[in-house]
Amino acid sequence: MSVVSRTNLAKAALGPLAAAVLIVVLNAGAIPPYQAYSVGLAAVYTVLVLSVNLLAGWAGIWSIAHPALFALGAYFAAYGSTHGWSLEVVVLGATGCGAALGAFLGAAGARFSMLYVALLTLAFTMVSLEVMGQWTSVTGGDQGIAMEKLDSALGLGTLASAGTQAQYIAVGVAGIALAAAALARPSALRMRLVAAKSHPMAARSIGIAPEAQSALAFAVSAAFAALAGVLLALVVGFVSPDPFSLALAISLIAACVLGGAGKVLGAVVGGAYLTWAPTAAENVGVAQPVLQGVVLIGALLFLPGGVVPFLGRLARRLRRPSAQQPPTPAAPPEEAPRSVPRPAATAPELLRLDEVAVTFGGLRALEGASMSVRAGETLAIIGPNGAGKTTLLNVLSGLVGGGRVAGSARYDGRLLLKTRATARRRLGIGRTFQHAETFGELTVMENVLCTRRRITGHNRARAVELLKSVGLAHVADRYPAELPFGLHKRLDLARALAEEPELLILDEPFGGLDAGERTLLARQIVRQQERGTAVVIIDHVLDDLFAVAHRVVALDFGRPIAEGEPGTILDDPRVRSSYLGESGVRGELPRRDGAEGAAVELHGVDHAYGGITALRGVDLTVPRGSVVGVVGANGAGKSTLGRILHGTLAPTRGRRAARGDLSTALVPEGRALFKTLSLRENLEVAAYAAGVRGAELRARLAETADWLPPRLRERMGMPAAGLSGGEQQILAIARALMARPDLLIVDEPALGLSPAMVDEVYARLGLLAREGMTVVLLEQSLGRAASACHEVVVLHEGGIAVSGEPADPTFLARAERAYFDGQDDAPVAAAQG
Repeated sequence: MSVVSRTNLAKAALGPLAAAVLIVVLNAGAIPPYQAYSVGLAAVYTVLVLSVNLLAGWAGIWSIAHPALFALGAYFAAYGSTHGWSLEVVVLGATGCGAALGAFLGAAGARFSMLYVALLTLAFTMVSLEVMGQWTSVTGGDQGIAMEKLDSALGLGTLASAGTQAQYIAVGVAGIALAAAALARPSALRMRLVAAKSHPMAARSIGIAPEAQSALAFAVSAAFAALAGVLLALVVGFVSPDPFSLALAISLIAACVLGGAGKVLGAVVGGAYLTWAPTAAENVGVAQPVLQGVVLIGALLFLPGGVVPFLGRLARRLRRPSAQQPPTPAAPPEEAPRSVPRPAATAPELLRLDEVAVTFGGLRALEGASMSVRAGETLAIIGPNGAGKTTLLNVLSGLVGGGRVAGSARYDGRLLLKTRATARRRLGIGRTFQHAETFGELTVMENVLCTRRRITGHNRARAVELLKSVGLAHVADRYPAELPFGLHKRLDLARALAEEPELLILDEPFGGLDAGERTLLARQIVRQQERGTAVVIIDHVLDDLFAVAHRVVALDFGRPIAEGEPGTILDDPRVRSSYLGESGVRGELPRRDGAEGAAVELHGVDHAYGGITALRGVDLTVPRGSVVGVVGANGAGKSTLGRILHGTLAPTRGRRAARGDLSTALVPEGRALFKTLSLRENLEVAAYAAGVRGAELRARLAETADWLPPRLRERMGMPAAGLSGGEQQILAIARALMARPDLLIVDEPALGLSPAMVDEVYARLGLLAREGMTVVLLEQSLGRAASACHEVVVLHEGGIAVSGEPADPTFLARAERAYFDGQDDAPVAAAQG
């Protein structure tokens, strides 16, 4: 049984209570008849605006179809009244037809972006209004159709139109509609609609189908719009095409924005605005569209959330003038787990993968993945960036998207690959995300409760206990945006645990957490192991990952390359090579002249994104004319360091010092090319950004084109999307060269490239270095960096673990250790020596 609190009931009762008071006032004659008519009309528009308002605010769908649905209800009532239909048949028929059409629009529109949904609903309105205008035998065409009385089949009497009785009915129905919306606000229906709107992929992982939610939301909204049309016919007494033009659709959107999208009281403000805007425009002597445009622009500029949210914030500020966010309590004083419970020898096999492969067009992201997990066992998946780890997790949770999946997967004896993503939650599979994809418009408690189709007292009690167990009970009524990153991660975990899954999938849960938070998370994983939950986990924080894992599978280039226990897996040369790269022959590097000084220096640099520490205490000097490699696993802070060296990101703390006339260029990870532009146009865009025009632009184009390999020079007019990955990387470097930088920073130059293309990219970077350019390479592969750089810096969890010259015979061994655990064993080695 659903739980409705007394507070919610009291709020819902306000609508009918206000309607009853207004009806009494109308009946007493306190309001003049011409104003009483406007009150009835405002009630009609309140129901109509409510239907659009909640659809936009809760489901994220802005509809232009509602004038047609509004007209449907009105014509249904007028036609029915002239053909002896009862009041009940009219109401049920109008709302039923509206709901059916709304469900169709919602289901069809769910496949498209907001722009295409707007075009779809616009086309629906244009066609519907044209049909209504031409179907003269039913609608009366341009002449309209008069509304007559409606008899109740249930013996409730006769309802006459265009009178005080119709006005009372409209006010009463508006009050009931507001009450229904207020009761729906704390319900699972609203939570699941908001979840599907906020993050469709995360919603699927907890069993919510965004397409079904869109269809349901549109169906309910359309039913309310059709009901408003029935009320309009009763209050006005006559139905013609004039009120249902496309201008009404624009006015409805303006009314929603003005009142506040998703706010129940916003519908009242919007209804009043639609009713009295014509009168206000006439009184000030301007055209109604002009007044509506001014009001809409003013609302967007000064009250972007709407009148109701603004008044709500103002009231809270007056009640709590000095209210601040309460401090976050420290994590529970728990010690790190001393031992990981082993699964019972007789524990059944819960999951088995056999030769699973995933392809995206011509890209093979996963190949030959075969592994198994028993109940109570934790399987860790490791590998460098791009190894296929997240793709594997997406296969398990059904979130591969446009990828083509082959092979076999069985979960608890069922064929998993043929099961929809939304159904896997019901099978007992829970999932977290790398970046803690929480639902921002739901509170912490609602983020957990939205996993249920209906909310009962038992569900709410279980949610409270779950939030206590992960240390979130004190922020249950807060929104995710008010929480630090560590609590975001806990909330993501709590949502995954909400229905006690048998298989828990964790995507980089330790990333971005401090030591105390990692200890808390490790204890939570051990608790799940103790209750028999199987866990599949990936992470780049190997120490914490291995502390909770029973077995480890290593991936590289989408294929499993090794399997073993946490204490021995890194001893496998294939695993070390996948992370560190092969130590190739050092290429020819330019001689460095120490007298030339530094190109850029960092002193005590820290940087944080919200609650995530990306860099800490970084001191780094990049000498002029040198090639410096910054090496580390994914998440070590390389990209952040590159942006700070480039100068486009200011450090949270510390100082960047650069030579006064230093010119820098950054080639970002993933290349960030303009794929639809040609090679030449990509280069020209970079030149324009650097302020280069005319003859200088032509000279630089020719100079840069000479640097490109012949096969690219011959295709300068083709789109960049037609190049291979390696060719795109070379083009991205060439685009950076258009600024003639003194310092070139290249982020992951070898990512996703074949060995032959890696060699070519590095050869061209070496050529730039020999021509005198200072180069910083941000790399995962220690071996590649060691073969191409004068100096290598190893980052580990945002700090410099070790730095040195690859020519030093002891450096590579020290760097390998620091790469994985952040420790530099040079002092130990020196003491032993």
